[in-house]
Amino acid sequence: MTQKARSTFVLVHASEILQALVGLKDVRVLRYERRGPDVELMVEQVVGDVRCPACAGPAQVHERPVVRYVDLPVYGNPMALAWKKHRMACPAPGCPKRTWVLEDHRIAAKNCLLTTRAAKWATVQVGGGRTVKEVASELACDWHTVNDAVTTYGKALLEADRKRLNHTSAIGLDETAFVRLGKYRRTSYATTVADVENHQVIDILPSRNYIDVAAFIDKQPRAWKERVVFGALDMSATYAAVYSVILPKAAQVVDPFHVISAANRCLDEVRRRVQAEQTGHRGRRDDPLYRARRALLMAEERLDDKAAQRLASLLELGDPGAEVAVAYRIKERLREFYRCRGPEQARAMLAELKDHCLRPAMPAEVQKLGRTLHHWFDKVVNFHLARLSNGPTEALNNLIKRVKRVGFGFRNFDNYRVRALLYAGKPNWRVLGSIVVR
Repeated sequence: MTQKARSTFVLVHASEILQALVGLKDVRVLRYERRGPDVELMVEQVVGDVRCPACAGPAQVHERPVVRYVDLPVYGNPMALAWKKHRMACPAPGCPKRTWVLEDHRIAAKNCLLTTRAAKWATVQVGGGRTVKEVASELACDWHTVNDAVTTYGKALLEADRKRLNHTSAIGLDETAFVRLGKYRRTSYATTVADVENHQVIDILPSRNYIDVAAFIDKQPRAWKERVVFGALDMSATYAAVYSVILPKAAQVVDPFHVISAANRCLDEVRRRVQAEQTGHRGRRDDPLYRARRALLMAEERLDDKAAQRLASLLELGDPGAEVAVAYRIKERLREFYRCRGPEQARAMLAELKDHCLRPAMPAEVQKLGRTLHHWFDKVVNFHLARLSNGPTEALNNLIKRVKRVGFGFRNFDNYRVRALLYAGKPNWRVLGSIVVR
């Protein structure tokens, strides 16, 4: 092979490699340039007959501006893509469309400084839990460039992925703190709408107000609302009202954790009051009820014989009126309620326990617990219909809080929502490949 033929072969081979690196039909590589460790490719679109969008007349090239985008690294080296665009002009006199720029969403979306493939890659990386700063460092660009691209493509993915809404029959509502704002650092809350059946976040709302939460559920498709059979919640009057008004056919299920927590608070309040009445001060290290405080809150079956005897001795010494012992038995009875086999047996047991708590002879704290059980009676019993809880929503809130920790807090709700849904919402990432952002 002659030197000229060898040179021609090398040039053709290099051109094919560069063309494969871009990987887009009708996009031609104009130049390849290395600047130290950085790489830059210049490309242009192959355009044919371009018509004016206003008058449909033939258009002509007005100028060729070059816009640079951040692309995926090549063998660990940062790469920029210089796009030599076509700014077209309509020569027809009186045409209102003076100039316009030809766009190609395959190369880059409008108002996005990352190429399309780099933006989608960054969205997957940030959605997997990496920080924006870390991804920006790998792409050799600034934080805002990556964050804007992730927000743009993340929103497009969440809007296109309707599967998150279409296959649930049980939802959960729970609040989480979003940010502290204002002079007095008041906490702003967000509401998590979760699919407790499939353990994924459906959406995050910027408020826990009844009107906002009810409006979100009300605007969902009718088929979706009719499919929801159970609505899980904590003891929130706001969320209960949302279910009652917007989803009246859905059975509301109060989370068992919050019911047992109410019984534990009742028991602890009784213990502290009796402690103060018997000793005249708060609990100290050698006081019997103070020494029993942790054993009282433990599940009875988790206490071995030695611990059970110790608890009985401490109650005998520090609880002469047996008020703490009564509250302890009520707490354990409420735990037995959740081990019932059927809804009828559970309803009878809870009704008996509620009436027992409301007896006038009972301590005031126990009567308060009885009123709580009376108010939420049907919603507490419904656990035995669904065997569902709001636990998945609480768990998903922990994932959302992890996103907040990774981002060192958020002040912009849109960024917070997109980042949380990409991480905890289990989006269909395969849809991202076909997303078009213009």
